[in-house]
Amino acid sequence: MYTGDTDAWSYCDISQVEEAKIFVKMLPIFISSIFCYLPFSFFFTLTATAASTMSTKIMGVKIAPASLYAVAIVIQFVVLVMYNRFIVPFMHRYTSSRYYSSTSHLVRAGVGFVFAMLGTGVAALVERKRKMAEDPKDLSFLWSLPQFICVGLMEILSFVRLIEFFSYQLPVQLKSISSSMVFCIVGTAIWLDGALVAIIGRVTRHGDKENGWLDGMGFESTRLDLFYAFLTALEFLSFLIFVFCGRRYLLR
Repeated sequence: MYTGDTDAWSYCDISQVEEAKIFVKMLPIFISSIFCYLPFSFFFTLTATAASTMSTKIMGVKIAPASLYAVAIVIQFVVLVMYNRFIVPFMHRYTSSRYYSSTSHLVRAGVGFVFAMLGTGVAALVERKRKMAEDPKDLSFLWSLPQFICVGLMEILSFVRLIEFFSYQLPVQLKSISSSMVFCIVGTAIWLDGALVAIIGRVTRHGDKENGWLDGMGFESTRLDLFYAFLTALEFLSFLIFVFCGRRYLLR
């Protein structure tokens, strides 16, 4: 629709303006999801590496700590199969279109972020137990298993449900970018993790007077327990912001 003005908006028809308004309306959920994903990469870097300082033998067979990564993948595979074969048909039969509403997608994504919070909380407790042990080798690396179970549940719930949410809520012309938006959320969160580590290190060094939480020659001299406790608090705050943004989106 051209009104004769030279302003760029004068060339946009009403449908394009409405599409832009819908996209802007979803930005708070997009941004809050980024912060909810902040702990994600630490499970695959710090946790698995810390597990290597513990006993990695099962029935006399030495297992690589990196095999813990497979736990999250197996959990995702099992849950996804059960979800598609049993849960979706059952819920669709008894809830009709409500199951595919924006409320349902955001609730299930929020449940995924709760598992992320549980994962960091468990990680803090495991790290505390590892530091209190006289010899970390007395502990089995399987103590780290619940964290990766939580990661698998987090990813299958939040990642897939956010894709569904954006896909159902975006206009037809923008539906193709729904998965790209979720990958952008994860990628931005991983990028911010580097900045978070740098900030935490600088703050906890107290002006280079002592080692920070993540400083030291080995994991024995770090304070991963405090770091994961901080991540749990940060995840809880991010989850509250996500809930607030989700409620505002649904009430509009």
